[in-house]
Amino acid sequence: MEIGFDDILPYLASAYRRGVLAPFIGSGMSRPACTSWLDLLRGLADATGVDVPAHLREAGTDARLDTSELYRLADKAVLGLASLDAEARADAYREALSQGGKPAGACDVPAQTAALARCTWPLVLTTNYDDLYVVSRMRQARAGEMAGVGRTGTPSREARRDETDVPEVLGRSVEDCHKVLRSLESPTRPVLWALQGFLGGQAARLDALEEELVLDARRRAELAGQVVAGYQQYQHAVNAQPHFRRAFAEVLSRRSLLFLGSGILEDYLINLFGEIAHHYGPGPHPHFALFSADRRETLDVRFLQTRLGIAPVFYKDYAELPELIGRLTDAVGERRAPATSGGAPATSSGAVKALGGAVKAPVAWMPDELGFSLSEGATCPPGGARRLRLRYAPLSVPGAADGRACVVVSVGRTLADNRPLLGSQAKDFVDMARQAGLVADAAPGGWRPLDSAPSYAFRFGDAPIFGVAARDRRPEPPRAAGDDGPEDSRDLGVIAEAICATLRAVDAAGFRRVHIGPVASGKHRLWHPLHPFVQTLAGFREFFRENPAAGIEHLEHHVFSPAIWFPVVAGKVPVAEMLSSGMMKIWVDIRDAGGTSEIFAVTACGPTRVGEIKALCGLAPARWSTEILPRPSKVEPSSADDLLVTPTSIVVFSPRR
Repeated sequence: MEIGFDDILPYLASAYRRGVLAPFIGSGMSRPACTSWLDLLRGLADATGVDVPAHLREAGTDARLDTSELYRLADKAVLGLASLDAEARADAYREALSQGGKPAGACDVPAQTAALARCTWPLVLTTNYDDLYVVSRMRQARAGEMAGVGRTGTPSREARRDETDVPEVLGRSVEDCHKVLRSLESPTRPVLWALQGFLGGQAARLDALEEELVLDARRRAELAGQVVAGYQQYQHAVNAQPHFRRAFAEVLSRRSLLFLGSGILEDYLINLFGEIAHHYGPGPHPHFALFSADRRETLDVRFLQTRLGIAPVFYKDYAELPELIGRLTDAVGERRAPATSGGAPATSSGAVKALGGAVKAPVAWMPDELGFSLSEGATCPPGGARRLRLRYAPLSVPGAADGRACVVVSVGRTLADNRPLLGSQAKDFVDMARQAGLVADAAPGGWRPLDSAPSYAFRFGDAPIFGVAARDRRPEPPRAAGDDGPEDSRDLGVIAEAICATLRAVDAAGFRRVHIGPVASGKHRLWHPLHPFVQTLAGFREFFRENPAAGIEHLEHHVFSPAIWFPVVAGKVPVAEMLSSGMMKIWVDIRDAGGTSEIFAVTACGPTRVGEIKALCGLAPARWSTEILPRPSKVEPSSADDLLVTPTSIVVFSPRR
């Protein structure tokens, strides 16, 4: 029974949307920009004066050679490199890796890699040393692509790191393996897990990688030192690093891997897969490997399926690979525009058309709603139970005859006269309401405050339209140097309180069904939109805890951002627990004077301050400065111990200077 790409595409699209699909890219994804393994070894041998046997010197790139003989050549070449210092050794690898000896940053990204990089992948594994995938993401990622709304102004370096779609490159160290494992269960920056080390400098200059926060000089040297090419290096990577084997086993059991470019054919990886299968048994997710048809006779399909749990998928010719990957990224990301006969992109407001012009249906279903009820027991909740629904959908205008439903949009607030500042969400919705005949006039003067100044809650006249201003209430809120944002100041710590105040006003007005858009997540945001989403959930929890007799029966929170929705669907955001309890896990990063950090997690309940975290960690308050990432407001790193910590925060402690 042979499996084709059309058979697996719907599964791949569904697995991507659930957050369990991870590409595993091998050397074929880097051709022809980078050399083959044989050419790499010949280049390293030449750099170190190692003799290359004549038949290996003359062999073509695609020649079928004895793997053991290549391992022996690699071992001699790597041993020769030991005479060079670390920087010269890394330069020798980079020179041997670049096809045609191109200078740093001059390699073209291959079509198959560019196709893979057209959408965001939370985790990509690779046996390659190059920067082609990372650079392709650098060029194709757009600000706010996953966050939903592009930022305005100049975000801080920490904010850029928090929201970037460009992957962080991780290696085999204990700390990096911990980060990889954390990415499996928590929303994090995308990860490129370089299993055999990382060099960079192929498609972009090394300083460009540092500018894009991919890795700095220290990390670059560390990952270059992890490059695996010789037999002894392979043995050390697999056998002398038990933390790496365990992390790899965890990824293998919790993700469905898609092998591209034959990354699985490395002997030591096959042995590693076999060891994991022996110790842990078959995993719950299928794995797939794409091979061109000419490999059909040389691969043992039975062995791959039964011993490694990998289903081989054959396609006609290697030149077809970019198109196959493109079909996958079309299914889960932004579709390529179909071409007309004149070569210009065609547009259509109806069904999406395939490249051939025929109407093309979506290949997989996507969850776009999640429902919860406040009830007890294991039976179906009663009809009168309070319900909360998360919807991956825009806000819609309630019908004029529906007197029980209302909509809450996010607004800002002026400092001088307590008026709402309207962003695109509020402006667009009120204009939609005017066009639908729900309101006669969309003029901003129709808004009025509902609680004491400075107000959290506003209403547009007597219409079923409310505004929540999750803004700092201090008379002079903090502003950073060079701040180019609006006059009001966002603060993560007030979102839950603002939600409570607004829901009290909605309840007092007699509404029973409430639709709420994203809060404090517009273009002037200080943080990734996931953080205010979590605080909004805390506001829902606190409102129903403090107002058990409230008349609101149904809450719908509308999510606009895939950066929120996909982690929620993947189970990386424990929504039910956040709605039910104030318990939270807080990540703590303690950095010594040399910059080395140790990351661990502590558990707290309810509003938690920095001083309490210091005491729990046994840190002398007077000796440690604190930075909270993301910064909860426009405040610089501080030694103050009364800063509020939110559930999605990372608390960084460093020696006070």
